[in-house]
Amino acid sequence: MNRRMALASSLLLGSLWPASVLAQERARRVAKTRARSLEQEPATDDPDAASAPESADPPANFGTEPGFQWRTYKISDYTRQARNQDNPQKALIEWIMKRTGSGEWHGDKIAALSASPTLLRAYNSPAVLKQVDEIVERFTNSVADVLSVHVQFIAAVDTRWRYSVLSRLTPVGSGPQGQQIWTLKTADAAIVLSTMQLQQGFRKLAEQRVEMINGQTLVVKTKETRTFTGGLIRDSAPGLGFQPRPEKLDESIILKMSPLLNFDGDALDAMLDLTATTIRQFHRTKIIAPRELGPSETAVDVPEATETHLDQTLKNWRLGQTLLISAGIHPGILDKKGGWFNLPIPGTYATGTEVLVFLDVETVNNRSAEPRPAREGRAPADTAARPRDAADR
Repeated sequence: MNRRMALASSLLLGSLWPASVLAQERARRVAKTRARSLEQEPATDDPDAASAPESADPPANFGTEPGFQWRTYKISDYTRQARNQDNPQKALIEWIMKRTGSGEWHGDKIAALSASPTLLRAYNSPAVLKQVDEIVERFTNSVADVLSVHVQFIAAVDTRWRYSVLSRLTPVGSGPQGQQIWTLKTADAAIVLSTMQLQQGFRKLAEQRVEMINGQTLVVKTKETRTFTGGLIRDSAPGLGFQPRPEKLDESIILKMSPLLNFDGDALDAMLDLTATTIRQFHRTKIIAPRELGPSETAVDVPEATETHLDQTLKNWRLGQTLLISAGIHPGILDKKGGWFNLPIPGTYATGTEVLVFLDVETVNNRSAEPRPAREGRAPADTAARPRDAADR
C-alpha cells in the first residue's frame, strides 16, 4: 500500500467511525499517559521538598552582601519530635535571635532568617552563621530529646527562711525589681522545702511535673480571678439609666521557661519569664450615676495591683542542681487580703509574703550511646554541601 492509498483508507474509516467514539478513545490514551507519568514521580511527605534550595546560594533576585553566605539546615527530625506543639520551628528562631541579637538580622545589610517544619534558612556573615550552626546543632543533635521539669510555686510567710541556708545558695542572676536567682544542691533544696512545711504560713501554691521537648517553651500558671465594679454601663431597660459594670482581674503567677541542653548534655541554658501579679485591694469610691429611678449615688472599685516581671536567660545551669527564684514580696498573693472580719488587725493577715519558684530539670531519653561526631570541627547539617572558610573553623 502506497502513501496515497493509506491516506484514502484513513479518511474513509474516519468518516464511517462516530466522532464521539474517536474522542473517547483519545481521552483514554491521554488518561493512561498521565497515569504513567504520575507513577514515575516519587511520593514525598516533605512539603518543602519542591522548593528547598539545592545549593548554598541565595534564591534568584535575592540581594547579596559582600562576604555573606546562604545556608540551609534540615530540622524535620526535631520538629517531628515536637509535632504536638504549634510551630515547633519557632523555638529555633527565638534561640537564634537570643544568641546573635536581633540587630544582626535587622540592620543596614540584607539578611534573612526563616524556618519551616523541615528547613531553616539563614543568610548572614560567617561569624553570625557560626552561632546559628551551634544553636541548630543543640536542637537537632542533642543528647536527649525529652526533658522532665519539676516546678513548685511557694508562698513564704516571711523572708527568714534564708537564715540557715543562704550560705548554700549560689547567686546566678537578679531582676529589675530586686528578684533573685540562685542554684543549690537538690538535697539542700529538699531541706529548705521541708523546713518551710514545718512552719505555719508557708503555702504550696502549685506543683507540676511535665515532660517537654528540648528547646520548646513550658508555661506554668496559677491564678485566682477577682471581680470588682470597674465603672458604669448603660442599661437597656427604660428608666434605669446607668448601672455598675462588673469587671475581672487575675491575680496570678506565670512562668514561661525554654530550656536548651548544651552539646554534652550535662548543663542547659534557660530563657526565663516570670510574672507575679497581686491585687492588693479595691478602693471603694462613691460616684454620681445618672438615673431616672432610684438613688443617683453609687460606688465603683479602683484596683491596687503590684507586679514583678523577670525576663532573663540563664546560662550553664548544671543538671542535678535546683534553681530557686525569688519573685519578690507579694502580700497575701492567691489568698485572702483582709484579717478577721476583714479588719486590718496586725498579725491576722499576710504582710510579707514572698513568692518562691523551685525548678528541677532532668533528661528523660539519653542518646549519648549513639555514635555522634566529635565536637571540634563539626560541620552543621546543611542541605547542600558548602566550603568552610577560616572564619568558620
